[in-house]
Amino acid sequence: MNQFDKLSYRYVAETILATALFVATSYWARGFLEEQRSLAFHLLVSFLATSPLILALWAQVRYFRRVDERERRIFALAGIVTLPVAVLLAIFLAKLENVITVDLDIYGSFLVVFWSAATVWARQKI
Repeated sequence: MNQFDKLSYRYVAETILATALFVATSYWARGFLEEQRSLAFHLLVSFLATSPLILALWAQVRYFRRVDERERRIFALAGIVTLPVAVLLAIFLAKLENVITVDLDIYGSFLVVFWSAATVWARQKI
């Protein structure tokens, strides 16, 4: 296992942990957001619930800054694979909106984890 594999697995682990924290805080915030409170309170709770995604973003930035051009290409390829999946899934979920309630927190979490997993896939292909 080379240094880039170690960085990649660490990046994936950090992203998955940050995303799991995001799902947990989103579930926690849902109870507070249903109450009738001030706009400032709702903004604060929403920010606190979304802030774990900043950790995932920071993991991506740190990973990108520490790797060479090949690894950056892998990272970009993973993003290119994730984008059409995100668009198609968003369109699919929009069609289901009248039938079931779509939880965008889970959708966003899926995309963050999918991009991380796609970097592992892209590394094997390049």
